[in-house]
Amino acid sequence: MAKTKSVSLKSMFVLVLVATSFVGAIAWGAFDDLSRVAIAMGITFVVVLVGFLVLTWVGKEDNFQPGQQRLK
Repeated sequence: MAKTKSVSLKSMFVLVLVATSFVGAIAWGAFDDLSRVAIAMGITFVVVLVGFLVLTWVGKEDNFQPGQQRLK
């Protein structure tokens, strides 16, 4: 049986934090108020995390076995 590829929660959080810090850096230069930067970072964190979780949830498992043809 083929190995199933699973996305770990740790890798999702790393990508979410990278996206959040990127938005935070842009917002820091764009806004004068620190609360707006925090709001932008919070919204980004939630949206990206929920997006990754939904994509993981709806992802189809591939039952492909190495060495066999996919089409018959």
